[in-house]
Amino acid sequence: MRFRSRLERVPGPSAVAIGNFDGFHAGHRRIVGILVENARAQGLAAVVLAFHPHPRVFFGQSIRLISTDAQRLEALKRQELDHLFFIDFAAVADLAAADFVRDILLDTLRLKLLVVGDDFRFGRGREGDLNVLEPLAAARGFAIVRVPAVEIDGGRVTSSRIRKLLEAGAVGEAGRLLEKPYFIDGIVERGAGRGRELGFPTMNIASRNAILPGGVFHTELDLAGRRYVSATFIGRAPAFTDPRQPLRVETHVPGFRGLVYGKKVRLHFIDKIREEKKFTDPGALAEQIGRDVASLGHLTK
Repeated sequence: MRFRSRLERVPGPSAVAIGNFDGFHAGHRRIVGILVENARAQGLAAVVLAFHPHPRVFFGQSIRLISTDAQRLEALKRQELDHLFFIDFAAVADLAAADFVRDILLDTLRLKLLVVGDDFRFGRGREGDLNVLEPLAAARGFAIVRVPAVEIDGGRVTSSRIRKLLEAGAVGEAGRLLEKPYFIDGIVERGAGRGRELGFPTMNIASRNAILPGGVFHTELDLAGRRYVSATFIGRAPAFTDPRQPLRVETHVPGFRGLVYGKKVRLHFIDKIREEKKFTDPGALAEQIGRDVASLGHLTK
């Protein structure tokens, strides 16, 4: 794969998919899979064009994304593409739909086949859609492959649907749409040591991921290439701290005693154990954590 952070002319005719690919969910996989299949069959280069930051972030809209820019890029780099362009959205933000097709798709990417979902929008102000694309395709001699939406659990798989599930703490349902557990990346930091005092030492994880679902979860911690079953609390621990404080991510790995401050970790969310609770004393909290940890054995069977 040839990766570029800026646009450049590809050496031959191409099949192209365009998107934000937040979460790289089941629908995104279908689009990229059909792109590669058609490109190989027709002797075209398989090209994906994606943008950073996400357009809604660029325009200052309120949105909590499933993936960071680095995570989106990581997912795209794993695909069997010939060219991946992950470019600054500012470079195309003000292009009208017709100009985007002419200057970017045809002149730069040498488009012969465009693979799109049925809700595809593009161009300044999202003015372009399939109704705009079809006459342009007929006039400029390129083909369009429309990819129907993937449906799971009775509904369309979309990034917005997954965001809502994650914000509600429904990590198991979100994982089915993502076709993998939701995960966050972070750095292990020093905490107050309260978990150790309760008999359940935790890793305090500082993450740049925007969606940190609240509650207690069955998770798997990826540290230095190894996976550990874990229980993770995300909340403000109202029994001990000012509830106005930022969310805390604290993960307990049964039996783990290593020192990992400053280490990068990835936390995969398997299922939700319970909501956050307020406890009247540390003993009651310790008893509940014990039950949470004991439930991990049941959840992994």
